Amino acid sequence: MDTHFSTTAFAIQGNRPVSRRIPSVLLAWLSVVILLLFSRAISAQIQIGTIRIVVTDPAGAVIPGALLELTNRLNGYRRSAVSDQEGGAVFNNVPFDEYRLVLEVRGFERAARSVTVRSNLPIELSVRLAIRGATETVEVQAEAGLLRENSSSTELNLDGTSIVRAPGTLRTLQEVVASLPGWASENDGLLHVRGVDDGILFVIDGVPLSDRLDRTVTSGFDTEMINSIHVITGNLPAEFGGKSGAVVAIQPRSGIGQPLVGRLDLAAGSFNARDLSAGVGAGGRKYGFYAEGAASRSDRFLDPVDMRNFHNHGGVARINGRLDWHPSNIDILAFNIGLNGSDFDVTNTLDQETASQHQRQELRDNVESLSWQRSWSAHTVSDLAVFHAFRRAALIGSAFDTPLFASQARHYDRLGLVASVTRDEHGHTLKGGIELARVTPNESFTFAVTNPDAAEEAGISDAALQFDLSSPFIFHDRKTRGQVSCYIQDQFSPIRHLTVSAGLRYDHSWLLADDQQFSPRIGAVYFIQPSRTAIRGSFNRLYMPPQIENLLLSDSEQARSLSPFVSETGGGARVLPEKTSAYEVGFAQDVRGWLKLDAAYWWRNFRNFDDPNVLFSTTVVFPNSVDKGFARGVDLRLDVPERKGWSGYLSYTNQRVLQTGPINGGLFLTDEVIEIGPGTRFIPDHDERNIVAFGVMYRHPNSGLWSAFSGRHESGVPLNAEGEAIEKLKLRSGADLVDFNRLRVKPWTVLNLSLGADLFRRERLQLGLQFDIQNLADRGFAYNFGNPFSGTHFGHPIQFSGRLRLSFR
Repeated sequence: MDTHFSTTAFAIQGNRPVSRRIPSVLLAWLSVVILLLFSRAISAQIQIGTIRIVVTDPAGAVIPGALLELTNRLNGYRRSAVSDQEGGAVFNNVPFDEYRLVLEVRGFERAARSVTVRSNLPIELSVRLAIRGATETVEVQAEAGLLRENSSSTELNLDGTSIVRAPGTLRTLQEVVASLPGWASENDGLLHVRGVDDGILFVIDGVPLSDRLDRTVTSGFDTEMINSIHVITGNLPAEFGGKSGAVVAIQPRSGIGQPLVGRLDLAAGSFNARDLSAGVGAGGRKYGFYAEGAASRSDRFLDPVDMRNFHNHGGVARINGRLDWHPSNIDILAFNIGLNGSDFDVTNTLDQETASQHQRQELRDNVESLSWQRSWSAHTVSDLAVFHAFRRAALIGSAFDTPLFASQARHYDRLGLVASVTRDEHGHTLKGGIELARVTPNESFTFAVTNPDAAEEAGISDAALQFDLSSPFIFHDRKTRGQVSCYIQDQFSPIRHLTVSAGLRYDHSWLLADDQQFSPRIGAVYFIQPSRTAIRGSFNRLYMPPQIENLLLSDSEQARSLSPFVSETGGGARVLPEKTSAYEVGFAQDVRGWLKLDAAYWWRNFRNFDDPNVLFSTTVVFPNSVDKGFARGVDLRLDVPERKGWSGYLSYTNQRVLQTGPINGGLFLTDEVIEIGPGTRFIPDHDERNIVAFGVMYRHPNSGLWSAFSGRHESGVPLNAEGEAIEKLKLRSGADLVDFNRLRVKPWTVLNLSLGADLFRRERLQLGLQFDIQNLADRGFAYNFGNPFSGTHFGHPIQFSGRLRLSFR
């Protein structure tokens, strides 16, 4: 057992009362926003649109039975509809992007046109078809380009079709997102983006979720429930706050306007992994429902702390549903619900396995949201949503825990409201709204030294050694805290081909420190028509309160008493919200519709750099922050849209992250963190210098055969150890995966192959088969090794899995 398993840090707060009064500047700002809301001149948060089409003949008579197809070759988006008796058809829940609309009906010429969805204001189209063989000609517009010509953000859409084909038995949302440029993967689904440690804002159907979604903290989100994903990493619009890394907006599946559809999936793979999932949905023009259920088990549930995969059985169950009601042509109501839970073993080191340690983790969560969208006119749309989230976690210790016994029970409710309006006015798309949230954390935590000799060998401090089984460390606290935010934003074109987005956001949080910030967001993109080049630049101020998980303990006097800084500074400082200045310049190039190249150079300056830590080899994660730091890098992405069945992507990121101490907060169980004092510069555990990801896909349209070959390369994270600690690390299992001369984990590459086929296809029934091989070369790799922030976790060896899918409609 080495000391690098045990180091962890927490936030510290004194007894100064926290003011809950809303300052006058906030009241003034809220008053302005509310007035604007009532004047119907602002924006909405839901990043989806609606396309309504009426199909007519040359005389203006409506045409029922016309087949319409809406596609985006870049991300694989493909939806179809049939015009009704009034000649009308509707595409709901369309992500912001460029699309190609094709219309076909017997006896009429085929017609096509491009459609741009850039706001949640409904798009009304009237398409007049020419009679086949008539002397008049049909104007067929060119296919939609590969660029969003008016977007100054670095963003990408992922369609649900590609998501459900991701390899593996226990597929996660994080694995899908990790293929994008700028993202570095870590153990158990933890992601880093542009120097930020897990600072991802997940937005589910327009409702923001600022909680962590990696596997050790929550049961996650069912990927089968996803209709599309919209990812933004550069120039975050002012409507998104609470996280400083990126926005991942998820649009769930919906049954509105769909016939009865359903599916049943059976999957099995290496490590006794198995998965059973099913979904069903249906709806008409006014009502719709979609429900999804899944249960998975595996003997390699987490990324283990020892390559031999000790004590690692676990499973997860999820139930998700969505109800849609369109009571009128101008009103849309949606209700989303998720009930999730997971039970899993906490993986052991060799010493813990020998001692028969049996720690377990239980997670339960449920999330509900109700949203209402109303189209007041062709130029104004309002949105109102209320949401509730409950999350509970329990770490259950055992009689054989070594060298520490640990147990935890925590839960919290998060209740919130989001209100916003969108209006197009004289070339301006005005946006604005408010967010209110209340959170009630309740935490209990206990630890005790069970083996003093092993604990001392692991570097446990003298202060922590005083807590044994007869006199354990016991903590319990509960609080009620809140957060209020508001924003206003405009998008306009002052000159032809130049689009400017400008916004201002205000955040005030009491989690747990009372803090606030005004955050300007500004970006611009200039589109060069002849070469189809979009040049963009942006500046954002970002604000991220510390994670709520274990924040009460991190902010307690009991944690302060264990800090190695207690004799010098009284035990450290509280964890304050992370404040970031983010800059970006870049360009996107459409090469004749054959491929899209996107490049961005970005840099960020941080205050109170958020950097959560893991307690020993458990799954308990505690928030803390580092005084300041910076990150900078280059992201490149090459996308090849589908052509003759082939498509692909290639992404590359080069980055550098540097932090400067001291570390703020601390439940320090060892003394080694004291080396990171004021002014000490160090390379953090998420400094992944080079990241490459690629994928090549082929789909045969007639036979239903498809294949995908993908890979990922990461250059390795730092050890953050020196001297005697390095010598101890060299003796540990898996040390051959570390370059001790570079003081980094060795570079690693994982290659994956997926093959799929439709065993049979009928008009209403389809049976498909998928076979996956992950880590084709079967090369061992480590995500991290002996790191004082993250510990040690190993990646998976070669894995095989198969999936059988029965679909009907």
